[in-house]
Amino acid sequence: MRILTLYGLARRGAEAGIAVAVVLVLGVALGLAWPGSARGSEQGGGPALAALAEEGDGSAKEGENPPKEGDKPAKEGDKPAKEGDKPAKEGENPPKEGDKPPKQPGGEAEPPSDRTAGGGDNEKAVVRGDQAKYEAWRLPENFKNPDGSFNQEALINQQKRRCGFMSEKLAAPFKMTETPHYLVFSSADENFTKTFVKMSEALYTSLRHQFGIDAKDRVWDGKCGLMLFNTRVLFEDYARIFDEFGARGAGAYFAWEANSPKEPQLVHICIPLDDRDVRRLQELFAHEGTHAFFQLYRTSVLLPLWLHEGLAEYMTVVNDPSLAAEKQLWAKYIARDGMSIQPILERPAGMGFSWPAYNVSYTLVDFLVAAGKPKFKKFVDGLKAGKPQETALKEAYGWTLADLEQRWRVYVNEYLSKRH
Repeated sequence: MRILTLYGLARRGAEAGIAVAVVLVLGVALGLAWPGSARGSEQGGGPALAALAEEGDGSAKEGENPPKEGDKPAKEGDKPAKEGDKPAKEGENPPKEGDKPPKQPGGEAEPPSDRTAGGGDNEKAVVRGDQAKYEAWRLPENFKNPDGSFNQEALINQQKRRCGFMSEKLAAPFKMTETPHYLVFSSADENFTKTFVKMSEALYTSLRHQFGIDAKDRVWDGKCGLMLFNTRVLFEDYARIFDEFGARGAGAYFAWEANSPKEPQLVHICIPLDDRDVRRLQELFAHEGTHAFFQLYRTSVLLPLWLHEGLAEYMTVVNDPSLAAEKQLWAKYIARDGMSIQPILERPAGMGFSWPAYNVSYTLVDFLVAAGKPKFKKFVDGLKAGKPQETALKEAYGWTLADLEQRWRVYVNEYLSKRH
């Protein structure tokens, strides 16, 4: 069985970004189209927020901004922002129902086609790529030790072979740099590569420190591959040829590789360096690197979508605190206007998110961490053990999801709105 999961953060027009999530399980692609739920409880007199949990383009066009603090709340009868609606300009009310959504920057990601890692009939259906392509991802014969544990050295040595395959298939020279937890494959110049080499281990250390994760706790098998491309063309070619993923609209993405849940769990991150803004690239790497880390931390059990994205956004702010204000704006409006966030909390893993839902997810993680890091780690560990999110939340914090929403609203309205 081949399982390949890709999470891509879309290219941003100005101040906002959306994610495209693609999950491939047994060759079935999910997440590019998902019927929105009109259901949702009302709380505090405000309308439900089902539309804000929908995938679509929530990014701002140049010159536009999300709602500012002090904007007038929506009048009674107004609807919350719909999937793909544009954020309001300063001084305007939030988007109303019926507004024409902007086109997604770069277009939708294409679903990856069916394939297997180690050969078989599915390879015959692949138009691009040949036997050599799959050898780079095939498990080595000695990937298991006699005691049944995974032979990490053999896995890493096999991963290192990918550098040569990438150079050959993409007709570009890639160089590999090894760190304690990453293999960096780069076609970029030496200085840019060194920057990412430093950032990779800094992020890993920060993740462990922020969430009290012991160095012995399992994350991924082998090492995390970090693929850096000096042009967008190379990035898109790699995504198409090796991951069979349409990355035209993606700013970056990570891919979780597995041949079965009982076999080694490997992961790689892909980032194009056509945008030479180091601050923006650091944000992209912090986001995707956090996804890769928590995807495989302890087990490969998927976290709830809001938590997965909230963690990724939280670490971008840890990396660059100046990003906090822009990542709170929509959450402040939603909390102030009494909209329910239950549709966001209930949205299945592997689906897309609107930009306002990202803001809500970031502030939820910010609140939960502020309420106690040991509790937060217990919550995540419970989820990774396969417990339902309400059970894990109750055991860690003593709250239901409804309690979480109520406390989150107080936190945003009475603390965040005064702090920023």
